Amino acid sequence: MDIPALKRSLRHFFRQLWFQIGLALLIVVSVSLVLVELSLLEGSSEAQHLSQINRAFTVVFAVEMALRGFASPSKRQFLREYWLDVFAIVPILRPFRIVRVMRLVRSLRTSHWFGIVYRYAQAFPDVLRRGAMEYFLVFSLLVTTIVFSTAAILVFERNRNPQIETLADAFWYSLYSIFASEPIPDLPVSIVGRLISVFVMLMGMVTFAILTGTVSAFVIEQLRTKTMITEFEEFSGHMIICGWNKKAEIIAHEYRASRKNKRSPIVAIAQLEEEPTFSDPGLKSYVHFIDDDFTKVSVLEKAGIRRAKTCIILSDKSYGRTDRDADARTILAALTAEKLNRDVYTCAELINREYGSHLDMGHVNDYVVSEEQSGFLLAQAAINPGLLGIFSELLTYERGNQFYQISIPNSWVGQTFFDLFIYLKKTQNAILIAAYKKDGEFVVNPERYVFEFKDRVVAIAREEIDLQL
Repeated sequence: MDIPALKRSLRHFFRQLWFQIGLALLIVVSVSLVLVELSLLEGSSEAQHLSQINRAFTVVFAVEMALRGFASPSKRQFLREYWLDVFAIVPILRPFRIVRVMRLVRSLRTSHWFGIVYRYAQAFPDVLRRGAMEYFLVFSLLVTTIVFSTAAILVFERNRNPQIETLADAFWYSLYSIFASEPIPDLPVSIVGRLISVFVMLMGMVTFAILTGTVSAFVIEQLRTKTMITEFEEFSGHMIICGWNKKAEIIAHEYRASRKNKRSPIVAIAQLEEEPTFSDPGLKSYVHFIDDDFTKVSVLEKAGIRRAKTCIILSDKSYGRTDRDADARTILAALTAEKLNRDVYTCAELINREYGSHLDMGHVNDYVVSEEQSGFLLAQAAINPGLLGIFSELLTYERGNQFYQISIPNSWVGQTFFDLFIYLKKTQNAILIAAYKKDGEFVVNPERYVFEFKDRVVAIAREEIDLQL
């Protein structure tokens, strides 16, 4: 028998979601039966029947623990992770069966409830989504503490404390104590009961501190951002950036540096783990953020995609997304933007060029394969040393010459590219480099080209060019 392969199969089996959820439900049933058994009189027929059922559960958990220990690559790591679960299947004496209640902690740990809560919380509005994990943690701590305290107080105080006779008495004692941070209605009689009361009060303070901190952070953030609420319905002719990283800040900075776009609003859509930082603090007040998923139609409409002039979609690899997932999100957002507004200029960033055909079929205006572009620039730098300095000047509006796109006025229709080249060089010290046809096709440095109606040209100049002069 291949022992290593068997161990790998067992580890894979234990990681299955359906197994973990089933195990969590089994733990909940087991803990419930333990509580019922503890509430019954010792020696009664009902208690004996429940004891046999609980022993069967213990055997199941013991087998599961044995298989986990066998499959674990490190026995020390296994004991460090599952010591409480091993301890929970050992006790035979009735007073120590309360340890089995701590299986609830394991059900929270092994069934990925936190991951499930996080995933489904993303579908809720922003107000409910914020702090969802912290609220679930507080709820889990409260439930586990109350259940454990109920079982322990019932075992150690019944027949000693006249105020604790039933499971309900122990439950209400635990509930009042954890919220009031003092034993209510009175101190337990036994030493163990008093220690448990201290534990319950401590857990009450911990959960209250977590809850207070979460709510306070949320309220402070709401108060801080209330004065920054943006009426996106008022935006028109603006630019939307989908995704946020260092490149997005450069895009926003260059967009505002362009004279014709200096007053145009910029809306950034991104799921941010924390408030973005800017290398240029002055840019922060001009970028309006929407903390949401840019692939959603409702989010794009909130950003004013139907009135936007430009939509830039960056490759988003946050939250551990693969290259394929990032490209899929880019394509979905680009096609959605084009569907909602055919007039918006959409430019997307891809990681793999092979997916560019999807954007072509969706009539997305442009796309950039980022790694290819950087590769081209490095290749040109190797072939033509010093060329990157020229590109650095042409690609920024901060200094020197830049690229400018100009619409051809009717007065130039019928004239040649060479005529305009000479005119621009003489009158505005600009260099004409390319022409755009009205159907979107472009030609760089054409030998012979006659301008037609609605043509555009690209020139290199130090400032905006006006052909109407």
